[in-house]
Amino acid sequence: MKPLGYATVQRETVGGRELERAVLERVTVRLRTGDVDASDGVALLHEALRLNRNVWMTFAADLASADNQLPDDIKASMLSIASFVERNTFAAASDDDARQALIDINTSIMEGLSSQAAAAG
Repeated sequence: MKPLGYATVQRETVGGRELERAVLERVTVRLRTGDVDASDGVALLHEALRLNRNVWMTFAADLASADNQLPDDIKASMLSIASFVERNTFAAASDDDARQALIDINTSIMEGLSSQAAAAG
């Protein structure tokens, strides 16, 4: 039997909300550290923005799924946030305020997911 790698074990042991929070945390750290004044900073920032957009588009696809069991009002709010991220990702490459808005959104969602995990645990 082939041994499982750390990522495989983590995927199998971390709950959905915890995994969502961890993914948001990783991409948010990258958004915070993207420095457009550094030699490779622009490329790193663009990669962070691409990853953040992909995370939110994945969330949107899941939210739009018939299998998603979140209440409709929460789905609508999250889809609205995903739409905001989609519209503002390009601007965030050159506008610090737009990038900070994406960071703030991710941070707020991470805090909410952490609160849910604490309440459930």
